[in-house]
Amino acid sequence: MILLGLIGGGCGLYSFSGSSLPSHIKTIAVPIFGNESLEYDVANEATQIVTQRFLQDNRLKVVGEGRADCILEGTISGYESKVYNYTADQQPVDYIVVIRFAATLRDAVKNRELWKDDAMTVSAVYSVTSADPSALGDESAARSKALKDLAEDVLARTMEQW
Repeated sequence: MILLGLIGGGCGLYSFSGSSLPSHIKTIAVPIFGNESLEYDVANEATQIVTQRFLQDNRLKVVGEGRADCILEGTISGYESKVYNYTADQQPVDYIVVIRFAATLRDAVKNRELWKDDAMTVSAVYSVTSADPSALGDESAARSKALKDLAEDVLARTMEQW
C-alpha cells in the first residue's frame, strides 16, 4: 500500500499543462500552406484541418496575419499513396498515404523563429478489400486521417511544454 501511494503520489510531479510559448503570444495566423506535391488541393485541406484544430483547442485565438502574435507557415513537401502490403501471390492487400510537411512558427512580435521542422511526416493505411469495419476504406479517408494526425502534431509542437 505504501509503495502504491508513493508511486501514485509521484504521478502528480509530472505535469504538461501550460505552454512553451512566450507569454505575449495569444493569437496565431495560419496562412494557406504551400504545395510542392502533385496532389491537388492537399495544401488547402491541410490548412483547414490545422486551423480547425487550433480553433477547437482554443488556447490561441486564430486571427489574420496582420493581427497575429505568431504565424504558422507550412508547405506540403510530398504526398504519395502506394501499396503497403501484398499477399503471397503479389496482390495488393492495403495501401498507405504518406504526407511530408515542412513548418515554421514565427513570433511576429519579436520577429524570430519559435520552432521549425522541415521533416514532419504523417501516414495512414487503408484497405479497399478489408472486412474490418474500422479499417479505412479509401485514399480519401486515409488522407483525412493523416491530415488530422498532422494537425495534432503541429498543435502539440506549438503548445506543449516538453
